[in-house]
Amino acid sequence: MSQIPELMGGRRLSHGAVSDEQFVSRGGPDEYATLFDDFLYHVDHTVALPFLVQEAGSTNATIAPIAAANGIIRLAHTADNEAQAVGITTDGLSAIDPTKSPIFECRAAINLNTDSALASDSVYEVYLGLAIADQAVATTDAAVDGFSDVAMFKLGPNGTNSIMMETDDDSTHNTDVDSGIDFTSGTFHVYRIDMSSISNVKFYVDGKLANNGNTFDMSNIAASDLLEPYILFKRSGDGTERAHTMDVDYVHCSWKR
Repeated sequence: MSQIPELMGGRRLSHGAVSDEQFVSRGGPDEYATLFDDFLYHVDHTVALPFLVQEAGSTNATIAPIAAANGIIRLAHTADNEAQAVGITTDGLSAIDPTKSPIFECRAAINLNTDSALASDSVYEVYLGLAIADQAVATTDAAVDGFSDVAMFKLGPNGTNSIMMETDDDSTHNTDVDSGIDFTSGTFHVYRIDMSSISNVKFYVDGKLANNGNTFDMSNIAASDLLEPYILFKRSGDGTERAHTMDVDYVHCSWKR
């Protein structure tokens, strides 16, 4: 099995099936900058430092804490026949240098209401990862595809539960690359993107390498192409609101100083 670096020295952060892995310490805070949020505080519709909550659509989607141990926030849509999006970013404030070996990790769950998959008529989709800084939440794939630099998971394309991967270094665009893994409704999965080798970006789901034989080379990205965490839960179609929700337990990023 492939080795997975730690986000912080001496602390194993992944909650996936990785008990037999040989973990590699990244070193302490004198070597690595860290952005971590366990969402242990109240979240409102304005600011939830260090993250900002953003919404799109004529009717606001919602984001709020739920009654659960260890801090969880829930993202949900509220209206029929309307494109809506709700997401979490740092609004350009985190400024992660992509050449400094960043790692993104997020623990999240998609909760399907009565459907067995994210409904294709309402075009539900989820994005999790790192994107070029200072991007607003988007209600369409075209808007996200227009981001110049990304390394992200994409969940739910075409009304499925597939976990896809996307990278873009402003030169090579890899989109909707299938990991061969599906998410399970109501189950928390740990999503990790390791950019320690910029020419071989690695995606992990629950501690297991998910590249599915693909190489994601982002060598064209520049140090000035600053990234930030980007989490998006959107529905871009006009179909019936399905009342699916998304829960986020924590977001953690680490990169060299």
